[in-house]
Amino acid sequence: MGSKPIQIVDEDDQPVKAAVKQEAWEQGLIHRVVRLVVENSDGQVLLQHRTPTKDIYPNCWDVSVSGHVDAGETYDAALAHEIAEELGFQDLQTTEIGSYRSNRIWKGLRFNRFNRCYKTRHDATPTHLEEGKIDGFKWFTVGEVKQLIKDHPDEVTDGLLEFFERYY
Repeated sequence: MGSKPIQIVDEDDQPVKAAVKQEAWEQGLIHRVVRLVVENSDGQVLLQHRTPTKDIYPNCWDVSVSGHVDAGETYDAALAHEIAEELGFQDLQTTEIGSYRSNRIWKGLRFNRFNRCYKTRHDATPTHLEEGKIDGFKWFTVGEVKQLIKDHPDEVTDGLLEFFERYY
């Protein structure tokens, strides 16, 4: 788990301070995350599979890219660095599709977040795997993802669940 400070915000999504992720989760501090779904020209969506050693939601499927906004960083800058880290791609053209507030508890940790969501179209499957965080990628039809969420809710992250509830 990295100790780089993330952006803590108020109820209006205005920056107020920085904290490490663990502190934000333990205290329920409001923070920012970005989420991206990559769709290919066949209408499939790319999901990442988190490693069994990932700090939260280990061994689960997640949206193509997800990550925290670092202290002093904008949503768009966070998305760009997360794409590079998690997919290994540079200069992907993305479209913001919406945002929402969530407040969930997972294993005693409180994920109190503003979520900024994006989509992009790209046909290449990433070959880069972020060490210790992602152990694979797979293309799914939208129907397959919805079935995965329905049949195996313990195998998906809250971010994947929320993204699909809102945008698919």
